[in-house]
Parts: sequence; C-alpha cells; structure tokens
Amino acid sequence: MVVRGPVGESGGMSFAALALIAAAGWSPTQSFDAGAAQFHEPVPRVAIDAEGGALLAYETGDRRLVVSVRRKDGGFSRPRTLAKRTLDYAVAPGAVAYEAKDGIHVATRTANGFKQRKVASSTGSEINGITIAADPLGGWVVAERQFPRRGSAKPYRVRTLSLDAAGAPVGPPQDLGLGQFGLDARPTQALAVLPDGRAVFVFQRERTTYGDPQPVVYAVRPHGGAFTAPVVVGDKLTDARVTVAGDRAVLTVTMTALCGDTSCAGQPRGIPLNPDGSLGAPVGPTVAHASRAFAPWAAPGAIVFQLKSSPKPFSREAPVRAASLATPNAPLQTLTRQLANEPVALPLDGNRTLALWATRTRFGAALAGPDGKFRSVNAPKGSPPAVYHTNSTNRDVRVAGDYAIVAWARGHTVRVSVRRF
Repeated sequence: MVVRGPVGESGGMSFAALALIAAAGWSPTQSFDAGAAQFHEPVPRVAIDAEGGALLAYETGDRRLVVSVRRKDGGFSRPRTLAKRTLDYAVAPGAVAYEAKDGIHVATRTANGFKQRKVASSTGSEINGITIAADPLGGWVVAERQFPRRGSAKPYRVRTLSLDAAGAPVGPPQDLGLGQFGLDARPTQALAVLPDGRAVFVFQRERTTYGDPQPVVYAVRPHGGAFTAPVVVGDKLTDARVTVAGDRAVLTVTMTALCGDTSCAGQPRGIPLNPDGSLGAPVGPTVAHASRAFAPWAAPGAIVFQLKSSPKPFSREAPVRAASLATPNAPLQTLTRQLANEPVALPLDGNRTLALWATRTRFGAALAGPDGKFRSVNAPKGSPPAVYHTNSTNRDVRVAGDYAIVAWARGHTVRVSVRRF
C-alpha cells in the first residue's frame, strides 16, 4: 500500500501549535492508495475529538480493515491492519468497531497501538451493520443492525451494547426489536451521546407484513445503563438521524411526501430532545414542493437539505438549501445553486453549524453562527468523491469542539483533511 503525504511516527508539534495552523484553513489533503480491486470501494470512516486527535479507517483492495492515527504534526500515520474480511465497521474517538463472521469486535486505542477484543457474538450475515459513539463519561456505545444468518424476506433487528473505558462490555447486548439504520447511501448518524452520558439512538422499525407501519423510533440510555423501550417519533417519517451539540440533541426526519426512484422526499424537520428525554415540536421550513426536498440533516441551530428546482427522475443531485432553526419561519437560504450531493450539517462549539457537500468537481462548505445564517467558507481540496457508489457512502464528515474532519474515496484513493474553525 502506498501512502502519499507525511508519514512517520508521533512527534513534531504539539496539538496546541497544530491548532494555530489548522485555524488558517483545511490541512493539506493527505492521500492513501487503498489498492485496486474489481467492484471494491475503500469506504473511509473517521472520528475526531475536541483536541484534534483523529482516526481514519478504510478497507483495502485485498479486504483488510486498516486504521491510521492523526499524529501531533497533523499528518496521518502509515495505516496498520486491524482485521481481515470484515462485514462492516465504524469509528469513534479512541475506538474502531467492526463486525466479522464471528461477531462484533472493538479495537481501542492504547499508548502502543490498539487493543482488540470480541465484545459480542452475532449472526455473521454479510449485511449486518454497526455504529459506535464515544461516551464523554468514559467508554463507548455500540449499535448493531442484525440480519439472520440465513434469511430471505426476513426483517432486521437492532441491538445495543455499552462498553467501559477499557472496551469491555457492560452487560450483555440489549435487543431493541425489529428495525434498521445506516441503509442510507449517504452520511448518517443513528447514535450519539450527550455530555452527561445519555446515549440517544434513533432507527426505523421494520415491517413483518406488507402494509405494516414503519415508524421512526428513538431510545435513550443513561451512562452505563440500559436503553429505554423505543418510543415512536412518528409514522410516515424517513431519514432518521441524531446530532448532539453541547447539552442539546436534535433528531432529523423527513416528513414523507413521496418515495420514488432514488429516495424519499418531503418536508425537512428537526425535533429537539427535551431535558427529560421527551421530544419537542418538529421545526423546519415549509417547502412549496415537498416532493422535491430530500436528504435533510439538522443541527440544533440549522437544518440543511437538498431541493430540486424542477422534477428530475433518477437523480439525487440538487442545489443545497438551509434554514435557521433559531428563528421561527426563517427564510430559506441557498448554499449552492449547483447540482450537489450528500450534504451534512454538523455542530461546532459556539452554537455554530458547519454545512458541507460535494458537486461533481469539488467540495463546498458554509458556516452559520448562532443565528443560523450561513456564509461560504473554504472547503477541503482535492478531487471530490464520485456521485455514484455502493450503498455504503464513499465519504464521512465528523466534528468535535472546533474541529472538523472529512475523509472520502474516489476510485481506490482515500483522502482526508482536518480543520479547526
């Protein structure tokens, strides 16, 4: 495997000095050659913490799961192999979770590398999925989308598992019933943890019989405890996500008007989580042509989504629009009129919101203050990810504190860039 960009062991500048450099713009885009293979995509996944420490994981052409660590000089280390032939994987600050044929594994960061352990058995289905989130009070939370080992026309189930600060399970996995998450062919986030250790998990129920409802549901878990029984957010909703900013959490949903050839469309909504764990009223703009609005992502201060200017079948490209959630009936903002894809909206410290998207030629980005009004900012450099890809999206964007990290793949090249705002 060839690494293009700075390589080597930890050393160089401190993260404090690095922060001064990062504040000036995105770090130079670093590239990794994942190795070419037919019908293969590297599927990069990243995580970053509030001090700028970051992890990058992706799959090589020979099906190895590798991980790279951001060094103190700002570059990413030479990737090291964690596992072979994984089914799915996810990254959180300090840990990489992956699903293999024999079950769920977690590799936690140590002073000398990573300590790996199997944390739960599973069905070994090729289409199982996994996500992981760090608990600010210590440890991690894992959620799994599980399919029967030999299944046909059978629904998914979801399970959750809490890990302690060493990566060991805190009790057995908890079955939350029928449901799925992470099937969107774009960036998503089904699991997040608040500063007080409360984990919020949002997913969509699976149906057992045609015509059964498939409501979006959510569940909350105290630090180290069990999740509550999932509560229905609403029916005829899709695109469920959860985002945490400080002590606030907000769910994202689409109030479905139409499900067609590429995705479901409808009114974009953010739903705040109240301190007692209940949900507030849905908020968001009222779009005249709801059947053209899709792919929303809400942060507590703003919501970002795509809105086609006219019907365009079989296309998930559209201009990116936004609206403040801090001001009732806020007008729509246009972040780009170009045809774009897979926008995200993620919270930075200071009640700010970072929006990022890609066109066929470049990335675009905008930053909003506490009022939810966006202005253009520089975006990561380099050839953007391809519009078309497998169900696993070919990019990942994460934030923490003042930091943002973006990783993406085009062909068998993985690229990554970091910025402090």
